[in-house]
Amino acid sequence: MVPRDPDYMAPVCDHFGNNALPDGLNKPCDLIGGCTLCDPSKIVFIDELDPDDNCHKRLETTRPYRTGGKIKPEVEWAGDGIVLVQLFVPENEDIAPVYAVEMAKKMGLGDPEVINIQVMHPSEGCFVEVKGRVDFEIDRSSLKIPEKEVMLPEDELRRVVKEVGLKVVAGTVGEDEHSVGLREILDIKHGGIEKYGVKYHYLGTSVPVDKLVDAAIETGAHAILISTIISHNDVHRAQMRKLAELCIEKGIRDKVILIAGGTQVNREMAKETGLDATFGRGTKGLHVVNAMVKALRSMRRTWWGFCGY
Repeated sequence: MVPRDPDYMAPVCDHFGNNALPDGLNKPCDLIGGCTLCDPSKIVFIDELDPDDNCHKRLETTRPYRTGGKIKPEVEWAGDGIVLVQLFVPENEDIAPVYAVEMAKKMGLGDPEVINIQVMHPSEGCFVEVKGRVDFEIDRSSLKIPEKEVMLPEDELRRVVKEVGLKVVAGTVGEDEHSVGLREILDIKHGGIEKYGVKYHYLGTSVPVDKLVDAAIETGAHAILISTIISHNDVHRAQMRKLAELCIEKGIRDKVILIAGGTQVNREMAKETGLDATFGRGTKGLHVVNAMVKALRSMRRTWWGFCGY
């Protein structure tokens, strides 16, 4: 501990210990025209010491991504353009990372770097993750955002289903043995269409499309639901088109609702394949019931005698 001199003086307002100030001062900092505690504008922040490299300059470069209309991927800071590409390379762990970096360069990624590699099997190849940077941005106003599907109230859906006595036939079409997804759409225990009062006839897997159409006619079903998971050579699109064409051929297209779903199916496929609605990943039974009720309302005449919903 070092004792202060009797005449020690510090021209600051907050001070511990003895401060030998001259007489007649209102505040100690009057001696220096005000301290930073009394006048914060006197504070010199670190970023302001360099006029060319400071936080204000840096924030200005990222402003379009934070408050403007520009969109760019980011990881570390706003608009840094960092992306992650995952791929499988049918080569060993010596070749795979080198190939991945070259592929990333040809994709136009800057500063590509392999951040993860995993040998799936010595005779098969490697799973590789490459980090890189894109140097372009996209204007938000140029994006065509699909309209969100309007969901009808559940009470209204149940009312229409009950009044119509809505029933469907369903199955996985083609040479396809997948069944879990469709059963979740159908069964009440998974929150499927059965929960809303819809009756269904499940025909199983690998069902020929014509068998589903015949079953709809025999049972008087209001809708046909097909699941199509396999998508090699666009077979899922072919199955959906075949369903629409068969219904036209048998004269029931304007009397039955056609809906398809699968992991490689999206909403836009309905129009191109001639169906009433198509669904992809994340679909619930509620979404399918909603689509069927809307389709019922759009039909001017129905073969079961109900209209005007």
